[in-house]
Amino acid sequence: MDSAECLEWERIALMVGRDGVPAARAFAEQGIGQYESAIREADSGGNQYGAAYRESLLASVRVYRQYLEQKESAQIGPDM
Repeated sequence: MDSAECLEWERIALMVGRDGVPAARAFAEQGIGQYESAIREADSGGNQYGAAYRESLLASVRVYRQYLEQKESAQIGPDM
């Protein structure tokens, strides 16, 4: 796991601790949509934010997807 992924796991843990699991899930779902949109836009020649931060955005999307998959498959306590 690289440092960008570690930082995202820390952000999710912060969200869970501060706002709860539903808010962390919403955060992850929104992040996936926003970051994938930024990457698509950069790939099509639009806004270059997605190009400049592509690897970091992809790392975030990976973590958010892993988090959501864990929450779906575990269906146990809301500890994270």
